[in-house]
Amino acid sequence: MREHLDLPIAYDELKHGYYYTEPVANFPFLQTTAEDLVALIVARNALQHLEDTPLVASLRHSFLKLQQGMQDQISIPWADIDQAFSVKTAGLSQRDLGIFEKLARAILERRELRFDYTKLGAEKAESRHLRPYHLAEIDGGWYLIGHDIDRGARRTFAVQRMKGLSLLARKFLRVEDFHLEDHFAGSFGVWTRPDHGDGKAAYPRPVRVRFRGFAARFVPERRWHPSQQVTVLDETGDLIELRMELTALQDFQRWVLSFGSQAEVIEPEDLRQSVIRELKESAKRYG
Repeated sequence: MREHLDLPIAYDELKHGYYYTEPVANFPFLQTTAEDLVALIVARNALQHLEDTPLVASLRHSFLKLQQGMQDQISIPWADIDQAFSVKTAGLSQRDLGIFEKLARAILERRELRFDYTKLGAEKAESRHLRPYHLAEIDGGWYLIGHDIDRGARRTFAVQRMKGLSLLARKFLRVEDFHLEDHFAGSFGVWTRPDHGDGKAAYPRPVRVRFRGFAARFVPERRWHPSQQVTVLDETGDLIELRMELTALQDFQRWVLSFGSQAEVIEPEDLRQSVIRELKESAKRYG
């Protein structure tokens, strides 16, 4: 701190500690790198679609303070920096924004929730009693992860399918074994295999898909899952095999179908047959 921040610091040999040799009116702003700056801009832009919530209003104030403190370190105008980076998001409706704020409060204050939830494909909503742990943005949608008290297991809920949300006065202690990366460890998107109350992840299954044509060149360009492995099967790179270890296949199946005839599931067999059925049904729609 003495060398990098130019602070008047000395060591007290009797007390075995450091102290200021003179009053310090303003603590110097921390040194930042180009990577820090990019992360700051991207994080701010990623929350633009939540601008009507008090939570983001507070974050905007924090960003402003950081921006002011970095004026001496940044020679490029902030307006130019804003134009250089962006994050595309689907955004939330006004109803979802109201729910989002309540969910954020419930998580931060560790308060239980009650709400009605309609699952995909269900005709009626079900009442849920939840201890909320985490709110995550995944593929343009917001999802709440928490402990479903009535079912005795962790569940993931789409914010847009929640209604009648109420915050309860009852508080809870957050479990120490919850880690977001573990919760989604075997999932390709949002879907996870439900645990049975012990919080342990389901066993992953090996998945293999072969891609041809443009898909064979596009798929290796991104990291779709931590477990992915790509093998090139021909000299031109027009045929590859993608391998993963997944516990839930719903999101993965939709992703594979998006490549049409350029994707072929090799294993597991139940996923292969499910894709075949979907493609046959799609072919019927077009005569």
